[in-house]
Amino acid sequence: MPENKEIEIRSDEVQEILSHVPTWMIRWGITLIFGLIIMLVFISWFIKYPDVIQGQVILTTEQPPVKLVSKTAGYIEQLYFKDNTTIKKGQTIAQITNPTKKEVIDNLNQLLHNFELNNIGEIIPLLEDIGTLGEMQSEFNNLYNNLKEYHQVTKNNYYKESLKNINLQIEYNDRLAWITKGELDLLNQEISNAKEKFKSDSLLYHKQVISKNEFFTNQSEYISKKQRIINTKKIYVNNKITVANYLKQKNDLKQTNENKIRSLETNIKSAINSIKSYTETWQQNYTIIAPTEGKLSYLSSITTNQYIIPQTPLFAVTPNNQAYIGNVQIPSQGYGKIAKGQQVRIKLDNYPYQEYGQLTGEIKNISQIAGKEGYFVQLRLTEGLTSTYKKELTYKPDMMGTAEIVTEDLRLIERIFNKFRKVLDK
Repeated sequence: MPENKEIEIRSDEVQEILSHVPTWMIRWGITLIFGLIIMLVFISWFIKYPDVIQGQVILTTEQPPVKLVSKTAGYIEQLYFKDNTTIKKGQTIAQITNPTKKEVIDNLNQLLHNFELNNIGEIIPLLEDIGTLGEMQSEFNNLYNNLKEYHQVTKNNYYKESLKNINLQIEYNDRLAWITKGELDLLNQEISNAKEKFKSDSLLYHKQVISKNEFFTNQSEYISKKQRIINTKKIYVNNKITVANYLKQKNDLKQTNENKIRSLETNIKSAINSIKSYTETWQQNYTIIAPTEGKLSYLSSITTNQYIIPQTPLFAVTPNNQAYIGNVQIPSQGYGKIAKGQQVRIKLDNYPYQEYGQLTGEIKNISQIAGKEGYFVQLRLTEGLTSTYKKELTYKPDMMGTAEIVTEDLRLIERIFNKFRKVLDK
């Protein structure tokens, strides 16, 4: 058998095959394959295949957009601004149907804002034409009546005339008392003289110089003068009592008037506060007002006469000149690779990245404690809303997408070697 094999190996057919020269493809095949391998290695050096960690991102601003919700159910009566328009703080965005007209509330607020007690005469005619206030009509009527009464009390001449008459009575009775006092002083001088004369007459009567009848006459004259001074003192005291009574009337009149004015002022203030509280509640329930200046965004399709239910998010206001940021939730796996300053690629759900490109950013802040859904990472957009395709994207509040955090910017060949290294380590 070995001999047969040897003969077969050295046969003419085998010798022909061994002596045949290979074709060009076979001769250069090994070289071509080697060149391809070199080229693939060369290309894999330039192709980057970074290591990324993905997470859900919500795009917002440094001062987050303010969402506005409806406080009550009803139909939208009017929309004052269109979507994507710039509005100012305090402007009314929408109004919900209600029993009171917005113009009435605005006029009433304007009147109460400029209200002063010294211009009541100008305000009362304006209040008469204010219109109906629905639930607040009774309180408004109370305010109107108190204002009219206050105006009458402060502008009516009855109080001033009464006070003037009392002052005149006080003045006249003071004068009478002063005159009576002068008369009393004269009577005191006169009674002093009469007393001395009576003493002299008494001595003369005891010495029987004058008759008894003349003595009694002089005595009666002296007693009469004493009675006269007593009566004059009574008149003086009565004048003083009259002055005191008029002073009391004056004080009582002033006190009554002051109490009336104070009571009316309290009632007016209370009514104004109640109306202001009502108008504020009305605005909260039936109007949606911009809390800050910025760009208005509709959160859904909103039209007039559309019925809405309470706590329905309707609008959002994004403050002007705010830098855009992204809030990313990432899983715990791979968290240790993340560091500040790392590049982030953002693919928004609203804008397919194949058509609009991606947004670029970098990590600004990293939470140290994990939440229920992982760790929180905050990033800033380095190019704003300009995508990698140089397209300016329109911002909508709470835009969502996928964030890819580039933890290591590896080349393709490095990733291949890492795979081999992992296999060898096993």
